[in-house]
Amino acid sequence: MRFSAAEAVRAAGIDEGRLAAALPRVVPSRVPVWRAGWLLQKLWPEGISAMALPWGIYLAPPLLARPLADLGTLIVHELTHLEQWRRLGPLGWARSYLGDYLSGRRRGLPHHDAYRAIGLEVEARDTARALRPEGPA
Repeated sequence: MRFSAAEAVRAAGIDEGRLAAALPRVVPSRVPVWRAGWLLQKLWPEGISAMALPWGIYLAPPLLARPLADLGTLIVHELTHLEQWRRLGPLGWARSYLGDYLSGRRRGLPHHDAYRAIGLEVEARDTARALRPEGPA
């Protein structure tokens, strides 16, 4: 483990009480953040630099060179995905995520736009934005 999600959250000045209220099923101090290995990075679609899996968060190596304070919003985004996993269960999460993506593609959206329109991604971006130290944008 490189560090825990809680370390990045604290370094970024994110209010831990607000985070706990927004993501009640996730304990950031128990979420490890690791360097993504080469195989995982090869499997990522273009433009992806982080991924949450039920047991932790993986970051592309260039992100690990950045100060922890710079990673807070990204870590909250990924913690939101862990909350979603726990709320929906793996099958419910996958059904929602893939269903939204495929629905967007069927509507003619290009890959990136279909990805951005996935409801679970929208929720993760909105949560990360709302919890930034400076508040909602």
